[in-house]
Amino acid sequence: MDEKNLLTGEIRKDLIQVFYLQEKRVRVYDDFDVKFKEFLLDAPDFNPTKLELICKETGNEMNCISREIIQIKLNFSPQVYNVPFLFNLVERLQDLEQLKFKTTLENYVLEQQRLEKLNKTDEFEFELKEKLTRFKKELNEIKLKINECLEEMRYELYENV
Repeated sequence: MDEKNLLTGEIRKDLIQVFYLQEKRVRVYDDFDVKFKEFLLDAPDFNPTKLELICKETGNEMNCISREIIQIKLNFSPQVYNVPFLFNLVERLQDLEQLKFKTTLENYVLEQQRLEKLNKTDEFEFELKEKLTRFKKELNEIKLKINECLEEMRYELYENV
């Protein structure tokens, strides 16, 4: 097998690994969502330690996945495979995932505040509902961008590599 074919095989292998890790990240994210919704069932008497534990566990899992994806991204750098398009695409995917997680946390904090103050004022409820709607819209836009990145990677995997 010549060097170009070997390199193409390694690039394909790394791209497939990014997809695998992305699927893993989706499962962790979904699990986080379920745990948070279970946490909300304690409203309005929340246990902050329980939330900290949920966030810490999820954050640790996400960080492990991100470290693996970053390592793969480095393989696409000029020093290894020299595929700048894939390097930039994986970097964008990482940035979007980080933004999605941050936005999700902000959304969860707002939801918690809403439930804590639910019986105090209708005005506050309306204001928080507006913010929650904005966050959900922003989250959907981020998810769409993530899917676009993945589609570009899929194209590279099956058409160009």
